[in-house]
Amino acid sequence: MPLVYRCKNCGFVFHYLQYVGQDYIGVPSVYEVMGKYGYTCPKCKSRLTPPSQQDILITSTRLARSLDLLPIKVGESYYVVRDSSIPALKLRIPVVEGSP
Repeated sequence: MPLVYRCKNCGFVFHYLQYVGQDYIGVPSVYEVMGKYGYTCPKCKSRLTPPSQQDILITSTRLARSLDLLPIKVGESYYVVRDSSIPALKLRIPVVEGSP
């Protein structure tokens, strides 16, 4: 399952992990990705914030591909063209207070 970190404002992709074993670093946390860019999008200069539960979309690769949710390469950068705010596809992840 691909993992995409992107700007909420312009769709610029900060990190795109296509498959397990793609690189030796592994899956970076959202704070590592935001910190790498100084908490500012390099394309639109908007302030980066951690995603809320409503911003997280969990879906199959096949469905993501059919809905154009996977990044496309434009020049040397990746972008997600389609908005991922599709309410019917979102999965609510419960947050338990005091969990590690």
